[in-house]
Amino acid sequence: MSTTLPYLAAVAPPQAYVQEGDPSLFRRARTWWLLLALFIMTQGNGLFTRQDNTYWGIKTVKQQFEGSSVLLMLTVAMCVICVALMLTSIRQTLRMALKQKAILAFAVLGFLSTLWSQDPSLTFRRATLLFLTFAFAWFFATYYSPADQMRLLLAAGVIVALASIAMALLLPQFGISKYGEWKGVFAHKNHLGLGMFFLFSALPFCNISSGRRLLTLALQAVLPVGLILLSQSKTSLILVALLIAVRAFGPYITSRRKEQLPFALFLAICGIALTVLGITFGREIILPLLGKEPTLTGRTEHWAVLAPFALKHLWLGYGYSAFWTGTGDSLQVMNIIGAGMKGSDSGFVDMMLQFGLVGLSLMFIVFLTCARDFVRLFRRDSMPLVAYWYVGLIVATLVGSFTEILFLGSVTTFIFAIACAGLRNLRYGEEPS
Repeated sequence: MSTTLPYLAAVAPPQAYVQEGDPSLFRRARTWWLLLALFIMTQGNGLFTRQDNTYWGIKTVKQQFEGSSVLLMLTVAMCVICVALMLTSIRQTLRMALKQKAILAFAVLGFLSTLWSQDPSLTFRRATLLFLTFAFAWFFATYYSPADQMRLLLAAGVIVALASIAMALLLPQFGISKYGEWKGVFAHKNHLGLGMFFLFSALPFCNISSGRRLLTLALQAVLPVGLILLSQSKTSLILVALLIAVRAFGPYITSRRKEQLPFALFLAICGIALTVLGITFGREIILPLLGKEPTLTGRTEHWAVLAPFALKHLWLGYGYSAFWTGTGDSLQVMNIIGAGMKGSDSGFVDMMLQFGLVGLSLMFIVFLTCARDFVRLFRRDSMPLVAYWYVGLIVATLVGSFTEILFLGSVTTFIFAIACAGLRNLRYGEEPS
């Protein structure tokens, strides 16, 4: 990466990448700048942070929001790289933003929430980063072909995985928690597991043209699966199984007669309903089978404590990122629980705390919009394999949000927005340009 950053803004206008991928992708300077930005985004201020206890202390939570010079420099570097990369494709990026109105509404709502936020300056900063994350995802989905999107995320996954291994082996005080779980360059073990899942999610959906190709992909899968096992992130393992199920059964269902679609949707809805009812009323039996405790490692107890505070600001919440600051109501919650917390460990509960029922309703509108795009694709004579990758990412985000903060969670937000935009591009048959 000897090329200087100003070069990024001076490169030629973006070319139309071929569907099979750009053969010179990794010989371009902008590719390596993009991978650097993805690395900074993925680690989420997790470099050189310790995880000595199950929960952070309240003092640590407060310090998290006071900022640091290192965090500021990394954030500024990421923003500069992202903006410079998008300059040559700003028109296409804005066009995609207008097609993703439901997601764009979250960025707008984030800025509007400064009006009622408990910490307006923090909310404004985080809303700016949220908008930049969405914009960078729209650029990524419009500039690069689906094949190149897969290649870039897999390359970023390899870089993050190797850095995590180096951190755990060379600096175990930062890369491994007190209880032996690996966290690598991330701030928490679950973040490592989820980071590996999302960055390597394209592996099951790569084209397999020969037995040698299959063996190569299987060997590549050892790296993320191994790190997920070392992180002991059970949610990530469940999402891996879910993604493989989408890969295995998606094409099979599509190959059936289209007249069977209503019946397939009926079975899917019944299956989801039975799963929710089973976990709700029989979690002492079902959850241990999934490797989970009946209280989901204390999550359900925390949600019961948080419920009155969510109802306190029912419609609009506390403002984007304005609840978990270690002050006010969040401090009261931490005193009740007896530990510092930086999140509710549920995307839906956190959505209620940040944006209230308005945000939660908007979140489901996003998922319904994606479902509509998929149904339109499903009705066609054929559907490309990459469409199942996008669908798998969207379904994984929906399911994983029950116990993790994924929808508004840095790199998971970025990849989810790519999946939504990619599905929309496939629906309209548009090529990246």
